[in-house]
Amino acid sequence: MKKIYFIILAFLSIFYVIYEVRKKKFSIKESFWWITACILMLVLAIFPYSIDKLAQFLNIEYPPSLLFVICIIFLLFINFRNSKQISGHQEKIIELAQHIALLEEELQEKGKK
Repeated sequence: MKKIYFIILAFLSIFYVIYEVRKKKFSIKESFWWITACILMLVLAIFPYSIDKLAQFLNIEYPPSLLFVICIIFLLFINFRNSKQISGHQEKIIELAQHIALLEEELQEKGKK
């Protein structure tokens, strides 16, 4: 019975991400990674012992720790991508602020003439 709850949760997660993309609150490029995570969650909900088999293959003694490692790596990847985008946006903001300052100076000079 618990399995059904996790399957429903995975489908709700997928539909929520798609809903946010359709409302233009979330980019398609960013949603790809969240849809991938939701599909992984769905696969783990349908085949709960697959994490045990994967942990056994990787010689990990406690299978839930593998799940936590996968989640941590995923979140670190998302965090790195977001930090990279923020840095790019900060550079653009500085460039735009400088451009606006030059345009304002030009307007002031024209206003004095």
